[in-house]
Amino acid sequence: MKLEYKILWFEDIEASFNAKKRLVKRVVEGLGFVFPEPRNEVNAENLDTIDFPSYDLIIADFNLANGEKGSDILNTIREKGIYTEVVFYSSQGEDYVRNELRNFHIDGVYCADRANEDFIDKVEKVIHTTVKKVQDLNNMRGLIMAETSDIDNSMFAIIATVLEQDSFGIKESLTAAIFANVQSKVNSKKDDFDKYQKNGRIDKVIKDNLMFDTSQKILAIQFIIDSIDHEITKPHKGNKFSESYTELKQKRDLLAHVIEVYEEGKMKLKSGNRELEFTDEFCIDIRIRVKQHGNSLTEILNLITAK
Repeated sequence: MKLEYKILWFEDIEASFNAKKRLVKRVVEGLGFVFPEPRNEVNAENLDTIDFPSYDLIIADFNLANGEKGSDILNTIREKGIYTEVVFYSSQGEDYVRNELRNFHIDGVYCADRANEDFIDKVEKVIHTTVKKVQDLNNMRGLIMAETSDIDNSMFAIIATVLEQDSFGIKESLTAAIFANVQSKVNSKKDDFDKYQKNGRIDKVIKDNLMFDTSQKILAIQFIIDSIDHEITKPHKGNKFSESYTELKQKRDLLAHVIEVYEEGKMKLKSGNRELEFTDEFCIDIRIRVKQHGNSLTEILNLITAK
């Protein structure tokens, strides 16, 4: 599972595409996914250029203006061995689409009316179905490990940039804060730490994953946030970033070591004395938190780089 939910679209009326895209965007983002701009094809002339396996869902107007029918498009796709779910819609109604497809033995196809209410109701159900197929524990582990690794890299980039560029004039105070925070963690590497501190080699400290682990990066990022007076940093002041990301990190660490237990028909994740229920809401919350932290750190990195 990845954080992006990608859609391939076939629609030759731009206004209809844009209106329906906004509806689908709300559904996808409500589930905690990133919604990249869908690739929209106005006809079926470019099928050979499309990387079909990279898409999570295909949405298509059943009757395109050039006379191409959705069933023809789908047959071509299936011949390529692609079995991505497809939602067809038409102004002639759901029953029309269903009747047109009756003579085709095609799996993974859903039918909807072009009217927005019926369209989004059907698409939302299909999106939920596609997500549930891959929303197991191992996939969630992979997602949160990959995304939090990217967030760790973003935190490091912010810290390194502030130290290299003295962004907002806080290099000296940040250096002192990092040395103070790290000192308590480096008893096993005391000689190295003393040498780094004596020579002011803060660059060595922040590249040492034992001395400067994720918890230290979080403290440094919170220090940077609290030291910069700007609209971008304001929502994260007062330990809000530190507390929120530490909570996400704890969930990541828990997912890495839990065992699955089924009790009364519910899946629970247990690790030592800790326990939580593995639900859709739990997965959505993790995706939303990961996405929010990634976006926030990108904004902060852009802010300090601009300085």
